[in-house]
Amino acid sequence: MLDKTVPRPLVLRPFHHSFWLAGLGVIVFTACVLGILSRPVGMLASIWPANAILLGLLIRRPSLASPAGWLTAALAYVLADLVTGADLYEAAALNAANMVGVVIGFLLYRRFSPEHRHLRRARSVLYMFAASSLAAMGASLVGAVAVHLSFGKPVADAFVAWLTTELVNYVVLLPVFLAAPLPEDGLRSRATRMTVSTASASATVWPFVSLVLSCAAALVIGGPGAFAFPVPALLWCALSYGLFPVTILTAIVCVLTQIAVASGALHLGVSGVAEETLTSTRLGTTLLALCPLAVASVDAARRALIGRLSHAVDYDFLTQCLARATFMARAAALIAAPVARKGGTVVMMLDIDRFKAINDTYGHAVGDQVLVSVAGAVRGTLRFEDLVGRLGGEEFAVVLVRQSPTDALKVAERLLEAVRALHIDLEQGGRIAVTISIGAAEVMTRDTGLDGLLLAADRALYQAKAAGRDRVQCAAPSSAHAT
Repeated sequence: MLDKTVPRPLVLRPFHHSFWLAGLGVIVFTACVLGILSRPVGMLASIWPANAILLGLLIRRPSLASPAGWLTAALAYVLADLVTGADLYEAAALNAANMVGVVIGFLLYRRFSPEHRHLRRARSVLYMFAASSLAAMGASLVGAVAVHLSFGKPVADAFVAWLTTELVNYVVLLPVFLAAPLPEDGLRSRATRMTVSTASASATVWPFVSLVLSCAAALVIGGPGAFAFPVPALLWCALSYGLFPVTILTAIVCVLTQIAVASGALHLGVSGVAEETLTSTRLGTTLLALCPLAVASVDAARRALIGRLSHAVDYDFLTQCLARATFMARAAALIAAPVARKGGTVVMMLDIDRFKAINDTYGHAVGDQVLVSVAGAVRGTLRFEDLVGRLGGEEFAVVLVRQSPTDALKVAERLLEAVRALHIDLEQGGRIAVTISIGAAEVMTRDTGLDGLLLAADRALYQAKAAGRDRVQCAAPSSAHAT
């Protein structure tokens, strides 16, 4: 659960840091004003999003948790109270409690592992709930005293009201920030991307429609059981959509529920909107949110595991190119597609020159280093939609889509140059240069099969080696017709 390594803050240039600080102040101030406007007469705010939003921003961008960042947030809290009619003493006392809760939450979350911090493990939601509860209790202890001194309200009543308000806002709003996509998500492997795309394609609009209908039914029917109406639909959404969309849907439903209760739009079978009613609905909303969040978090962890297992099966562990079986299956499907004939498709065979001599002279460790370096250079030269696989030993195969023979020849020349630029450093000193030879064959007709193309490209490859290596040779058009 805990990660003793404190994440290093992202270092921002002074201008960018000032920009983020200003944005932090504006966001916190706006959230505070919205919370103040939601206060029923004589009560605490029905919705107080500022603390959860501030904590979420600090978790996502730890560089803001600097003295300047904390001071900006504190001033935004106090200023929001002052412009809405509170006196300075009251504003300072109440917002000291808010800051205490955020500080406690931030200190707890920075000890979580990155996976738990972003709700990507099976128990992450439970840890989030525990941290939110501790942060809410810390704020409530200070806030109850401040409310008692400012408004004369009993400490016990003020503690319960503050605790439930803090807890529901943390549990409902904080996951939106925690589950938001990370920068490294854009660098996922192709296997993981395909898994996510397949899952997304299978999701339909019906879970969302059922959620809207269940919320409408809750408003129309009302009663104490109306809280549970959206739960099945939220669980359906949790199993159909990704973690981040589910956190947004859950936050919207829960916030609207709180507003509906406070305004009387959702009839719970009680007369008026008493403080006890709001306390009960806050706890109910908190528990309502935990169910879909937990399911979505577990499902996200399951999908990530499937993605890692799929990657392990589909990709060569050393070079991170497609494994032979996966390459053959995907290449055959790509060549059989209409785009292969309309846009032009070329198959290439690549072989590292004198690789056996490298292994015999320098050892297999250096040979593996050469394989990894060459594979990285090839992948870095190709586009995302092109395929590259390791067929075995030092042999690689490439499928270029939507490329004419002339363009494919240019790509092959760039591959040769990328590998020539490599210099493999040796442990005993010195370095070795590496080159490759390439044979290419073009998809000509609908009857052209992958086996025939690979055979033609392989023959062209041997012609390139016989001609002196470190070059590309194109197969004769008629030699690739075998299927």
